[in-house]
Amino acid sequence: MTNMFKGLLALALTLGVTAGAQAQAQSETLLTDVTIVDVAGGTLAPGQSVLIRDGLIAEVGVDVTSASATRLDGAGGYLIPGLWDSHVHIFSSPSEPDTALPLYLINGITGVRDMGALWPIAEQRALEAGIEEGEVLGPRVILAGAWVDARPGSWPGMFLADTPEEARGVVDRIAAEGWATVKAYSMLDEATYLALAAAAHDVGLPFVGHIPERVALGTAIDAGQDGMEHFGRVAMACSTAEDAMLDALRTAMAEGAERGRLFEIMAARNRIILETWDAALCETMLDRMVDARMHVSPTLVVADFYTGNWPAPDAPRMRMIPAEVREAWGRPDFRLEAMTDEVRALAQDSIALDRRTFLMAHAAGVPILASSDASFANPYLFHGFSLLDELDLYVTIGLTPREALYTATVAPARFFGLADQDGTIAPGRRADLVVLGANPLESLSTLRDPQMVIAGGRVLDRAALDGLETTLLERGQ
Repeated sequence: MTNMFKGLLALALTLGVTAGAQAQAQSETLLTDVTIVDVAGGTLAPGQSVLIRDGLIAEVGVDVTSASATRLDGAGGYLIPGLWDSHVHIFSSPSEPDTALPLYLINGITGVRDMGALWPIAEQRALEAGIEEGEVLGPRVILAGAWVDARPGSWPGMFLADTPEEARGVVDRIAAEGWATVKAYSMLDEATYLALAAAAHDVGLPFVGHIPERVALGTAIDAGQDGMEHFGRVAMACSTAEDAMLDALRTAMAEGAERGRLFEIMAARNRIILETWDAALCETMLDRMVDARMHVSPTLVVADFYTGNWPAPDAPRMRMIPAEVREAWGRPDFRLEAMTDEVRALAQDSIALDRRTFLMAHAAGVPILASSDASFANPYLFHGFSLLDELDLYVTIGLTPREALYTATVAPARFFGLADQDGTIAPGRRADLVVLGANPLESLSTLRDPQMVIAGGRVLDRAALDGLETTLLERGQ
């Protein structure tokens, strides 16, 4: 175990003991008087009790009892499965989990899928094991950050492949290291991408990630890509000029164009998409996605960063972030600097088109995985808080509260193929649960103030959650 992880473990344990002194990890806990919310069916079952034993749900019903269990009064609250954020980056700095883990719990998020890290895989797995074994207080973590890009790589620490042969070798390494998925990234060429997809399937790993900038969405569907990160490429695939936009970038890259020229070509796509988006073509493409069961992690909330929709410096979520991170977020950002005047002028229209396309995708049956892209490396995208912002966006766009909640409870657990979670509250399921003060099927605002969060059987009541918040606020000064 490295010194970095020893330090993290000590900090996380201190947080769990001091800020969450009310966290309970008894072998048996009986939660009484709750209304169980069936998110998939949209029904309520009042007056229920849930017996939790060794981190799993043992019994559910009206008359459940246990002489040895610690009793917790749910006070008539609404019990939902814990939330998932299906696209985060908690390992982008050495101490990031110290802040990220409690922020997720504070917001009722009991599971996250990490989609790209700067930590060695061994240290990521050590933290994952610490959480699973109850040594570290935090949400369940799925390590899906084996991202593969063309040289020189868009971010440090990526797997790199420029040929089909290299792609196959990289997948062998990813499988040997024990990653949960293979993740494609933006600058892969088509031949390398297709080899990556085939190799991932050959070793039995899900194939997820970006649709590379030179690859059509239809090609990705045919290649069997299981999960797509971010939503913008769906709107692009609804453009009658998708092939022309791809060819322009392919030609420029083949001619060795400089990075600035490549950004200009990609930035020009916004105007082209707005001018050539076609509803009938979109319906056809969405039907293909549905037939292929391609899941999408939309991260629509990312648009707030580009449009300057940032919280005030004194907002609680800002004050819970370490001071050095806030300072870094205030410096010039390469992504904002790459935006052209045209992109800025078209931003609201582009966002509106993405949202229109998103609503069509939902109506067509494209599986959605609620996701935020939260990371210290992504300014103003907050661990925990941004997932709730994302869900609110879904409702604003046109989903019902139940439909939005489904994308953060039922859909992720089933897509990840977890043996002990499927988005239901039933015997044998992992005890990742949230007690709410009001009915979330009527309004998601209740998610902002959970009354109790249970993560792997460990119970944090409102006082413990307040303690976590206080500790983060003190550390963020």
